[in-house]
Parts: sequence; structure tokens; C-alpha cells
Amino acid sequence: MDIKEVKKKGKVGLMVCGHKEYWPQFPGMKEQFIKNATDFKKLLESQGVEVITYTNAAGDFIVDTTEDGYKAGLMFKAEDIDLLFQFNCAYVASGRYVQGIKAAGCPVVIVGYQMSLDVSKATTYWTHAGGGACPLPEAYNALTRSGIEPAGLEYGHYLIPGFDTRFTKNISEWCRVATALRCMKGSIFGHLGHTYEGMLDMNFDPTTIERTFGIHVKMVEMCEFVDYVHSATDKEIKDKIKMIRDTFEFLDPSYDPTTRKIMDEDLDWTARVSVGMDKLVSNNNLSGVAYYYEGLNNEYEKVACSMIIGNSLLVSAGIPFAGESDMKTCVAMYITSCLGCGGSFAEFCPTIFEEKIQMVGHDGPHDIRISDGKPQMRALTTFHGKKGEGLSVDFSLKEGPITMLGLSSDIDGNYSFSVAEGESQKGPKPANGNTMTRGYFGEGDIGAFVEDWSCSGINHHFSLSLGHNASVLKKLAKTLNIPFKQVR
Repeated sequence: MDIKEVKKKGKVGLMVCGHKEYWPQFPGMKEQFIKNATDFKKLLESQGVEVITYTNAAGDFIVDTTEDGYKAGLMFKAEDIDLLFQFNCAYVASGRYVQGIKAAGCPVVIVGYQMSLDVSKATTYWTHAGGGACPLPEAYNALTRSGIEPAGLEYGHYLIPGFDTRFTKNISEWCRVATALRCMKGSIFGHLGHTYEGMLDMNFDPTTIERTFGIHVKMVEMCEFVDYVHSATDKEIKDKIKMIRDTFEFLDPSYDPTTRKIMDEDLDWTARVSVGMDKLVSNNNLSGVAYYYEGLNNEYEKVACSMIIGNSLLVSAGIPFAGESDMKTCVAMYITSCLGCGGSFAEFCPTIFEEKIQMVGHDGPHDIRISDGKPQMRALTTFHGKKGEGLSVDFSLKEGPITMLGLSSDIDGNYSFSVAEGESQKGPKPANGNTMTRGYFGEGDIGAFVEDWSCSGINHHFSLSLGHNASVLKKLAKTLNIPFKQVR
């Protein structure tokens, strides 16, 4: 799916590499390679990323000398690209481009192609001008031996002017990876309060977050946040109430005794807190927030337990808020959102063994962009396991493919992705003011799925997103140099 609120787009470099020894031997071959590479450039541009190419002294974009390769690499470095595509026109000696790739200093994907060819009539010219697999082993070998582990290698059928479906899908995913990398660059996440007492799986080290993802964790204070809540103007509150009314369907109490009628004062207070959250994000230049606060029946606690609606609005604008101060899941939500899949805060809920259904959700926040219909809101007298009362969200993900992304950390503080693909299915769910989605994860034993997921080293929260995204997440993990585990 395509989440339009992704605010940044990736910047990719295209290094088109050719073997200069062919130019005098085969007149017109260089021009044919330029045409082939231009079609690949158009494929990249169609993915919504910014494409940067190098222009040599001859005025074209082919790198065919070591000197040009190095100059291209320096240019890509100066342009701060997120990902480099090394495009092999046909065979090309690796010494022409390895220095340049080292100079670029970013993840690299090796690319090759082959146009259709009648080999019974093919001339030497066309067995080269049509591309081929010949340069790919050398490219991978030379880069690896030079201390550069390629993020990927893609080889496809050139159908003029496009490429085959598998190749196009993989290139599209690499462009989405570039966008996710761009989103993480320079990002600041707020840590408000502290992790939920005793949840040892969620404790995190801010330095390792910055080391692995390039995201700086800033400690933001409740006193600043509460000051923004108090300073909200009547107009700001009125505008926020209108936004909430336009966004949510208001529900009456259900059979669950923890639900109650929504009162005007609930809406006024929630809107005021939401305005304060907007200012906290804006004034601290935050791209995400992990939060939790538990006081002694004081005002800070009242504010902290009234954030679910404001959280959902911000999550749906591409700014993840993770409850119980789960910073790792906040990062996971940000990643899936930047990939264009949305990202809701979730954990395991009831298992329906009879239907092979594992329900997934939480008491908020939720991503409205991926909601099944208009999101709903209930008033609760109790937030299970927490203090306070107030408004909460109550809806499911859209029917269809879904992916769970969890961020694991091991005993040494190293991170990994745990991923499971499934389906969101229609059917009954509790009417208790919590987000719940009926997750189906295949015909295998649902108990075994829960066991496998739990033993992957994941903490108990994860980001719930639309689509089957394991393939693109595996590519992203490779660029981040972290392990990838697919459970289903």
C-alpha cells in the first residue's frame, strides 16, 4: 500500500558502469548502453525516489575509468545519497568502480540485466549490448574482498522499455528501503517518562538506538508537556475537537462494564492534551515518542492517561507514539510507516484455537490510515494494568495481508528484526475500547506460531502494518547490518 503521509523520499545514486575497451571495437554500443541504463533510471524515478547520476567529461553518465568512478563516488557522497545502484551495462572490469563505491560510503545494490536475444542469430555486438550475467560474480567478489558487503544483487529480464515483474518488485523494494533510510537520518525520538515498571523486555539503551538506526533519543520532560497542555488556547481546543469528531465514530457503552458514556468533558480534556502533544512534537523536532508515566493521583498522571486519541492522530500523521515507553517498538512503527505500510502499536491478545486466529492489538495508539472503516472511540473507566480512565480507540486493521515487525535486542544490546506475515480477517472481536485485529497466520498450528514468535527473542510489543512486507524488511535489515528472522 502507499501511505501518503510519508514526509521524506529516498535519494538514490545510479552509477552506470561500462567497459571502455568496447567503444572503439563496437561503434554505437556505448549509445545502446546509455539507452538501456536510461530505461532503468526511469524505473527508479517511477518509484518516487530522487535519482542522482554522475556526468562525465563526455557529457553522458557512463563510468568507464577508475578516475571517473572515484569522482562519481565523491559526488554521490556529497549528495548524501541513501542507497547506490551499481548498474552493469555488460561486462565491466571491477577496478573501474570499486574505488567510487568505497568513496560513496553507503549501501550498494549490484544490478544486471539481459534483453531478449535470438541466440541463433546473435552477433558479438548484441551478445554484449543486450547486457548479461557475466559481470555480476566479479562485482560481488571484488566488493566483498574490498571490505564492502553489497546490500543486494538484482538480475532481471529487460523487456524494453520495462523489466520483468520480479526484478521490478525487488527494485521497488530497494527504493522503499532508501526512503526508510532517509527518514531515519537526522531523526529525533522523544523519551517521555519511563518504561512500565517491571517490563524488562522493553528496557533499551539510547546509544545503541543511535548506533544502529541513526536516531537520536532525546529525554523530554513531563513538566514541559503539561505546560503545553495548560497553555492550549480555546481556538486550538475547538479546532482539535472538530478534528476528533470528524475522524472518529463515537460509541455508546457496550456489554463490557469497563465502558461508559462519552462525556463532553472527556472530549474537551482529550483535545487539550492532544494540542499539548502537538506542541511537544513541534517544539522538540520529534519524529516519534515513547512514553509512560505513573504518578500518585496527580496532574501528570491525569495528562499521561489521556494521550490515546492524540497519539492515534499523530501516529496517523507518520509520527509514532509507543505506549509503556517501548522505544524499540516506536522505532519499528516508524520503519513500517516510512515503508508506506502504516504502523500500529500491538501485542498478542486472545488466541482462538478453534479458528487458528491470534488476535493482535492494544489499548492504543492505533494508525487510522490502516483502519477497517471509520475508527471508533469509547470511554473507559479502567485502562487494564494502568491507572486512570478516559477515551480510547476501538477498531481493526483493514481486511487483507498484514505484517508484524518486532525489534529484538540480545544480551549484548544488538538489534534484530523479527517478522511474521499473516492476514487480517473479518469476524467478531471484543467491544472493549481496545484495538483488536483477527490475525490468521496460516494453516499451521497457531500454538506453534505463538511459540516460534516468542522464542525469536522479541519483546512483547510489535508494529502491525498492512501488506506482506517481509521481503522489503529483509532488505532493510541487510543495509542496517542487523539479523533478520522470519517466523511466518
